[in-house]
Amino acid sequence: MMKKSCAIAAVVMLGLFGGYLWLLWGKIEAFPALILAGMGSLGLVMVVSQVKAVIFGSGDAGALKAAEEGLPLEDGKEEAVWGPIEPLGATLAAPFSGRPCVAYEYDAKNPTTVDSRGRTNPSASAMAGFALAPSVIRSSRGEVRLLGFSLLTEFEEQQLEGPEAFERAVRHASSSEFEEMGLAKLGAMISLMDDAMADDDGSVRKDMRTGGASASELASCTLKEKIVAPGQTVTAIGIWDAARGGLVPKHPRGKSAVVRLLPGGGAAMVAHSQKRPWGLLAFALVWAGGIHAAIYFVLKLAPK
Repeated sequence: MMKKSCAIAAVVMLGLFGGYLWLLWGKIEAFPALILAGMGSLGLVMVVSQVKAVIFGSGDAGALKAAEEGLPLEDGKEEAVWGPIEPLGATLAAPFSGRPCVAYEYDAKNPTTVDSRGRTNPSASAMAGFALAPSVIRSSRGEVRLLGFSLLTEFEEQQLEGPEAFERAVRHASSSEFEEMGLAKLGAMISLMDDAMADDDGSVRKDMRTGGASASELASCTLKEKIVAPGQTVTAIGIWDAARGGLVPKHPRGKSAVVRLLPGGGAAMVAHSQKRPWGLLAFALVWAGGIHAAIYFVLKLAPK
């Protein structure tokens, strides 16, 4: 699913970039033409995306409204449920804090560097990963198993410090089986994430690293972690599979959607999904308007 989405997005962006570049090529120098083509295509995509969000709202709004009204779950349809989440078996232990959880994400980030010109270079991760234990959400629509992994984007991130966190990080590094990551292995990383999100048995674990992630390397890293605690109220959105009693990334009849997990639930979640992102639309219009004005004047002033 993730590979397909990335491929579609790449094709659309490349098509738009090619169109803008065709308009500009030969009228100005090559480097400014490349920059304007890239910014113009990005601006157009931003405007279209935000106009769609303002008109139609969140794609989850219908599923969340059905959950609020307590309607029966429909097999093969995208549904939402909320309630306390509990593991079906043993809990997981978060890698840096040791906290019991049903899901976690972690990241050991290398220190940021500054080059000779004073520019800040983004830091890579020495190691990062995520895991999900088989679990169930006890909702007002019944007990619903979580049978697909979701990145914990909306969950609170905690920074861990001190010798205990460092010792746990070193133990995790020495006892885990890692996949290598980095720019040279970008395709493999996307494939890894796609496999994780398509996994529908309710149990997922992936660990990735750059280099060796040795004790000396980890000593200078910033340790960050997100968890979903047992009993925490969460909202899950995915395809309802009645035969398996859970939300899945792909239904046997062919419909698919990435399973999403969000903190909280209830009326506040429904209200949030119905908000229209007017601020982001205004920003997109200003950004795209400025870029397209520049492109217009470049074309108008260019020698015939």
